[in-house]
Amino acid sequence: MNLDPRESHYVLQALVAKGKIAARHVREILRDRDREVASLRRRLTELEQLGGRTIAKAVEKASSPVARARRRLSPKVRALRRQQGRYMGLVRRLEAAEKARVRVVREKKGLPAAIRLALTLGRS
Repeated sequence: MNLDPRESHYVLQALVAKGKIAARHVREILRDRDREVASLRRRLTELEQLGGRTIAKAVEKASSPVARARRRLSPKVRALRRQQGRYMGLVRRLEAAEKARVRVVREKKGLPAAIRLALTLGRS
């Protein structure tokens, strides 16, 4: 059962009001949660001290976004990708039989002819 925070709050209040759960039980659970978080923090500190600064650096590096060098696209490749995107966008909306027709035209006459056909089929 998954409850969002508002639902959880309502259910908890209703159970306490009906006497099904005592408020002390809720406090105990919260205290146990705080103890577990503190225990995990202590353990993490111990592990970081074992490896020295190298582990802390590795964790920091792993959590930071990786910047990759982007290749510059030649105008020819950029134009081909734009054309391919246009083709895919047009074909996506067609029915299966129309897609097959456009695919045949693309194989025989090329991408510009297939785009023209997809445009005419998409209008009707």
